[in-house]
This record gives sequence, structure tokens and C-alpha cells, in this order.
Amino acid sequence: MVHLIEDLAVLLLVSLPINLFFHKIKLPSVMGYLLAGVLIGPYGLKLISDVATVKELAELGVILLLFVIGLEFSLGRLLKNLASVLGVGGLQLGLTTAFVWFVFREMGFQQNQSIAFGLIIALSSTAIVLKMITDRAEIDTLHGKLCIGTLLFQDLCVVPIMLLLPLLAQSGVNSGADFAFAMVKSLAAVAAIFFLSKLIVPKTLAWISRVGNKEHLTLSVLFIILATGWVSQKMGLTLAMGALIAGMIISESEYNHQIILDILPLRDYFSSIFFISVGMLLQTQVLADSVWTCLGLFVLVVLVKGGLAGLACLLVRVPMRISFVVGMRLAQVGEFSLILSAMALDQGLFDSHQYQLLLIVSILSMLFAPLLIQASSALSMKLFSRWKLAETDSSQKPALKGHVIIVGYSLGGRTLAQVLLETQIPFMVLDLNGEQVKRALTEGISTHYGDCAQEETLRRAGLKEAKMIVFSIPDYTVTEKSVRLARKINPEVKIMVRTRLTAQVEELKTAGADEVIPEEFETSIEIFSRVLRDYHIPNNIIEQQVELIRLEGYSMFRGLSLNSESLKKFSTYLTATLTESYLVLQESWAREKLLGHINITDRTGAVVIAVVRKNKPHPNPGSEFAILSGDILILFGSHQQLDRSITYLKSGQEPNLSVNIIE
Repeated sequence: MVHLIEDLAVLLLVSLPINLFFHKIKLPSVMGYLLAGVLIGPYGLKLISDVATVKELAELGVILLLFVIGLEFSLGRLLKNLASVLGVGGLQLGLTTAFVWFVFREMGFQQNQSIAFGLIIALSSTAIVLKMITDRAEIDTLHGKLCIGTLLFQDLCVVPIMLLLPLLAQSGVNSGADFAFAMVKSLAAVAAIFFLSKLIVPKTLAWISRVGNKEHLTLSVLFIILATGWVSQKMGLTLAMGALIAGMIISESEYNHQIILDILPLRDYFSSIFFISVGMLLQTQVLADSVWTCLGLFVLVVLVKGGLAGLACLLVRVPMRISFVVGMRLAQVGEFSLILSAMALDQGLFDSHQYQLLLIVSILSMLFAPLLIQASSALSMKLFSRWKLAETDSSQKPALKGHVIIVGYSLGGRTLAQVLLETQIPFMVLDLNGEQVKRALTEGISTHYGDCAQEETLRRAGLKEAKMIVFSIPDYTVTEKSVRLARKINPEVKIMVRTRLTAQVEELKTAGADEVIPEEFETSIEIFSRVLRDYHIPNNIIEQQVELIRLEGYSMFRGLSLNSESLKKFSTYLTATLTESYLVLQESWAREKLLGHINITDRTGAVVIAVVRKNKPHPNPGSEFAILSGDILILFGSHQQLDRSITYLKSGQEPNLSVNIIE
């Protein structure tokens, strides 16, 4: 027991600074955990020497990891990304598994071993790829969506692979019929556990939350995880499979979000234990004795996985440059592969030496993955920037002149296109996403399918003759490169760019953009504009404030302050005397009353300076003027006076006059 506490303390002591360090350098902490495990383990500095205890802790980490994955499982997200999930995901997994199976079978491995190697190597790292795509704000890019869809498909396939490995290890399963029967039996066991738990668990959680408190709910969840895992193992499955099922059941309960908050700290700690323990199990002597073999296998795995993932994209008609990026980002072996390879070792599918080689190659690929991800976009543009289109395409002359080129037909691009259509300004759309291009063509919009980071594509879009080009794509790296390219092709064209972050404004302006509109800045503008409108600040005054901030070069939103002259103007505008308009509706209290009867000036301090009726103004109306439904009253006064007058006109409620209404 003392040794276990010591080991846990060492692991926590190691995992915390590693997590902080890798967060600081913006790399996934998984890499640090793996390196730390190699360093402190029984084959390194031997700070932890009890391998059996380490394996048990790792298994607990896997159980909690799969439980939270089950909690976060979303059928809606699966259906939303169904095309990329089934298309690229299915092809990537199928092609990689088939290729690895063929190679290992030709090398003399047994049939079941070859299949197991193929399935395990085919999986990529969700933890590493998803974190880096999120940090780089690339979730909405085409390559980001393809990567996420493929990873989602792989995560879904972990369940059948976990069922498959014990069957592959059974020597008694010889014929295809026997294998199919065993698979059906395992699936039936999963279904039985799932539906029985679904009948019991929600009612149990509802009862506990009603009679107990938060601590009781957390304890109950831990019990459900362990109980489902135990039942799962008794039915011939694994503890991890039971935890995954438990997570999927609880994910549909109303307590899902609270449970995630309670379990997440435990998950993070035990996940770090899992990855550190994997590093500990790596035998450095095997690496030293077979260093060239390991490096050769590592390079081969990265090339094969990257190439086949890119091929899977090409087969569903994804552009070549994007296919290259996706291939580079999915070229590593994933964390689920580590779980499955440990299961295969326990089942006797692999021997110890084979397991060590697979472990070393997996860890090397995961350590190398962030470098590939960071370099993928820039390298793809460098390699494919000289890619020539067919002569028939490049010889086509653009039909438009003095037009606007809209790069990206997402929401922003579609909105701009609609306005340009209404105002009859000539424009064309340029996009790399086949679905967006299809949508634009369906709507009868002039559209080119191509990569804006390629010079030939911009020339085909008529950039030489264009008056303006607007970039509305989420990929910052591609945007920055395309802005430079556009400025080089046509030094006179006006370049407008939408970007996510204010910090990117100066970089894009340096690249050649005339105007850069950061989303977070425009959101801030919209917020303060709406606040001022609610306080009845006239539109012309609000527009002056917007222009004032823009002329200051966004300094307000970069942590700087406006200069004293600007602040003085701002204060003057806000405290000025104001006007407001009020439309009289059927339910308005003031309808069909005389101005003299409602006596608005004495009661609120505001003055009715005009009434607009059927588009005809009636200035300075007298006390006998009758107010009708549909009239627009033009009111004059200060903020508080206008607020009181509108409330009074709506409901007839006497305003609070404790504050001096003359102001």
C-alpha cells in the first residue's frame, strides 16, 4: 500500500509540471507524459520499479478514459458529419488495415496477427490531432472537418475492434461461420448490457439525486462504471468495454453535464497515469538493440498511414493539396492503438518483443505528429503552388471585369453574395469545398472550384481585372499566403479579409490586405452598438463611435486606451440631448388620446416635436392633436426623459419623478 501511494505521488509530481510546460509551448501533454514515463520507469531512472502496479494503474486510467469518451459520444455530431465519417473515415481505415494485413501476411505472420496489426496501426491519435486543430482554429476548415470526421469514425470502430481481438486470439474459432457466430455472440452481450443498464441506470440516478446530494451522485457514477465493467468482463468482454457502455448510457441522462464536471479531474489524472505508464513499459534496451529497425518501421508507418489517408481523400474527390494536409495530420499511431495492443498482448496475439516494437513505433509517431501537423499547411502550399491546371482551363479568359471575388462561400460569403446580387454589382465565388461550390452553382452564382493559395486559380478567377477580393475562409495560414499572392498578381486590387483574432490584423495588413475585419472585434462593436441603442442613442451618434474606434486602429480592443481627445468626444456624444421615435400600436395606451390629455411634457420631461402620419410630417402639434394607431411620435429629451416617455406612452404608467426631469 505504501509503495502504491509513493508511486501515485511520483506520477502526480511528474504529470503536473509536464502538463504546465506543454500547455505553455502549445503542444499536447500526451507527448510529455510518454517521455516522462520512459524517463522515470523501470527501464529508465527506476523511480517507479513495480511494473505490475503500473499496469493496474494504467488499466484504471483506460477505464475512466473510455467512460468519459462514452459520456461525450454524440449521435447528433455523428449524423452531422456522416458524409466525411463514412467516406474518408471508412476508406482510410479499410485501406490501411488491408495494406498492413497484406504486408504482414507476406512476411510470414499468422492471419489473425496480421489482421490485428492492421486494425491497430490504422488508428490515429484523437488527443493530439484534435487539440492541435482546435488550438490553430482550424475546426471549420475543409481539412479540419475531414480529420475530425475520420477520427470520429476510428473512435466508433474501437468498440468492434475491442470485440474482435479476443475472437482473433481464440484458437477454437477456425471457420468463417465460427468466427461470425462468436462475433454475433459478443455483439449480443454488448446489446444486453446496454439495454439492461439503460432500464436501471437512469431511474437509479434520478432516485439518488432526489434523496441524496452531489457526493452521492458521484459515488453512484463510480459504482456504475465498476459494476458495468465487472458484468462486461463476466460476459466475456473487457472492463474498458463496460466503462464505455456506462458512459454512453449516462450521456443520455439529464445529469450528463454535472457528471462530466465531477469525473473530468479524475479522468485527466488517470489519463496522465495511462500515458506515463505506457512510457514506463517501453523497454529502452529493445530500442537500443533494434534502433535502426525501429526507425525504419516508424518511417514506414508514417509514410503508409499518411499516403493512404491522403488517397482516401482523393477517392472522394477532395482536392490534392487538402488530401496531402489530411494525410500528414493522420500519419501517427493513436492512443487507442496503445490500449488495443496491450489487450492483444494479454490475449496472446503478440509476443513481448512484437509488442515492444509496436509500442516504440507508436510512441515515436506520436512524438513526431505535432511537427507534421504544424508543417502540413505551409508544406502543402509550397509543394502545390506550382501545380498547373489543364491548358483548357488556364486558357479561359474571365468574363467579368471590375468585379468582386468572394473567396469562401460559408455564411459570410453567402451574405455578401446576396447583397451584391441585390445591388447588381458583378462578382464571382471561389471555393475549394465541393459542397459549397455545388450550393453556389445551384443558386445560379458564377463560381470557380479551386485553391486560392495557387496563383493559377486566382488568375482564372480574373484577379487581374477584379476591383476587390474578399477572403472569408477560416484557415489563417492559407489566407495569409493568398493575400500575399493576390497583392503580387494585382497591386491595385482592394483586399478585404475576415479573420478570427484581433492579433492577426497587423500580420495580414503587412501581407498586403487593405482592410482586415476580426470577428472578435466586430462582435464587440455589435455588442456596444446594441447597448447604446437600448439607451436611445441616435444612430448617427452610434456610427460616429464605431468610426472613432476604427480610426483608432482597434486600439481599444488591443488592451490600449483611446487618447484623451477621443474620450472627450465620446463623453460629449453620450451626454448630448437626444431624439427618439415611437410607433403607436393598437395596444398602446396613448392611442386615440389628445396630446393635451396625456400631457407628456409635464409627466416625463420629453417634448413631442413632430408626428408622422401616413408618411406626412406634422411639426409642433398642438394640445388638440389626436394620436392614432400607426402614428410615429418624434420625441425630444435626455436619456431618462425618453425612457420615461416611452414607458408612459405604452402603458400609461406614471413615471418616477424623484429625479429632476429637467436635467
